Formats: sequence, structure tokens, C-alpha cells
Amino acid sequence: MSFLHRLLRDRGAKATRIPWLSLHAGESALLGAVAKPGTAARPCVQLMPPAPVPADSASLRAWRESCRQRVRATVVLRSSEYRVLPIEPPPLSPAELREAARWQVADALDFPVEDAAIDVLAVPAHAGSSRNQRFVVATPNQQVLGWLGKCKEALLPLGAVDIPEMAMRNLSVQVAGDAPHAFLYIGFHSTRLALIWKRELCSFRQLDLPAHRFVDGDADDRDAVLERLALEIQRTADSFSRQFAGLDLEVMWLASVKDPQGLADRLSLQVPQRVQVFDVAEHVQVEGGTVVDATCGRDYLLAIGAALRQEAP
Repeated sequence: MSFLHRLLRDRGAKATRIPWLSLHAGESALLGAVAKPGTAARPCVQLMPPAPVPADSASLRAWRESCRQRVRATVVLRSSEYRVLPIEPPPLSPAELREAARWQVADALDFPVEDAAIDVLAVPAHAGSSRNQRFVVATPNQQVLGWLGKCKEALLPLGAVDIPEMAMRNLSVQVAGDAPHAFLYIGFHSTRLALIWKRELCSFRQLDLPAHRFVDGDADDRDAVLERLALEIQRTADSFSRQFAGLDLEVMWLASVKDPQGLADRLSLQVPQRVQVFDVAEHVQVEGGTVVDATCGRDYLLAIGAALRQEAP
């Protein structure tokens, strides 16, 4: 998924073989990961050392030079920097669709649509369904242009701008493939749920529920937030089943920065899906550091997912 389509479109077949260096601005540090040659069953990424936030061109230049090969950047936006909205567009060419989508979501944005970078994500169609749903992703142009300027100063080509839900998708398809499944990510500051089928994002939720609410503090509060999460999961899964008739979400993969196995065990008692822990190290060869540093509040999961970005066919 890329914004400013003409500007950021990769040109030529050679571009598709250039590894991605992901850039994810966390709360306390800029985190990055670069894709490296791996195997068909287990891709490989190299973690970059944490850098200061806000990002600066010197840090990006140091990362680029440490890769010792040609790389291109993909930026993972923060939650406050974008909106994702569903639409049912008319049949149009991709270029016309983006412009039509801009005006379909204009009233739902809290920033001027004229100043928005827009892209459209496909949603797989179910056999027999006449719906043509898409997701519109919108972000203020200044967000993209800011990153573009920093990358230009660092001589690091900016090839794409991503959102966390797509980074999650890149991770979950490593284990689930085309099958319908859910991916639950409980981070330091929020919880995200993505429903994926045919390797496409079909539905999603973001909840203001940080990981510590599930594992620390009062037992009654822990139980209450888990019940709330289970209810949101079931509502989202029910909506998915209605939209894609006949498809059941049998499996939900769970990644958490705190006590993933304990949360999976507790959640299994409240949702009909089979909850399995997603340990990124089992599915991706990670080099250069630890994925989660609870002491410093650093979590590379989204950076790793963005580095595993695949080209659209």
C-alpha cells in the first residue's frame, strides 16, 4: 500500500528485488528493520539499533549505510496519522478510483480532503456476493512529505507508506497463508485486531487497551478488560461472517508484548476461535537484537512486518 501513487511507484522489475528498510516511529524511539535473504519457509530481517524520535536524516543515513546494500524505505504511520474508511465504489480504473474515493470519504475526515494523500485497498470478493467493498486509507500530505524530505536528505529512497494493519497482515500470512484468520496484537499502548482472508485485510479494530491492563494490577480490572476484548472480537468476527457468508474464523493468532501464552489461555475460554500464540521468532529469522524490550518499551513487531512487505502482482 503506497501513498502519492505516482511519486512513490516503484519503476521497473529491478525495483521489486530491492529490500525494504522499514521505519516505525514508536513512543520512545525510531525502530527499523531490513529484509534479508531467507528461505521460502522463513524470511529473515535485521533489526536496526534504536534511533531518536522525531526521526532525523542522520539516523536514516546511518541505517542505510549499515545495510551495505541498496535498500528502499517504507514508513509505518502512527495511529493518529491516518484514517481507514470503507466504501463501495463504482467500477472505475485504478487512477479514477482513487480520485472518486477521495470525495466519497471527504466528510469523514478531520483534515481537508484536498490536502490528503489517498490510496485504496482491495477487499476480496466472496462468491455470489454483489458487494464491491474497498478500504480508503487517507493521511495528510504533510505526513508523507515530511518523511520524503528526511529520506531524501539521507539518500534513502522512500518507496511506500504503510499502516500497522498491513504490517500485521504481512506477519500473519507467514503462518496462515490464504486461509481466513484473525490476528490480535496487544502492544504497549493499544490493542489491534485484523481479520484477513486471501492475504488481504478484510476487517479491523483498534482498542485503547494497553498490554499492562491485561496482566498487571487489580484482578477485577484484568477480567473486565479481557471480557471487553472478547466481546469486540466476537462482534467483529460475526460481522465478518455476515459479509463473507460461509467463512468461519477458526483460528486467531495472538502476539503480545506481555504474557502472550497466559493471555491466549485466558482468551480461549471466552471466544470460539482457537487462540494460538504468534511468536515472531518461530516464523521469521530475526537478527541484530530483541523483538520486545519491556524495560525500554520498545517493540519491533510492526517494523518487522513492514520489512516483509510484498509487491502487489
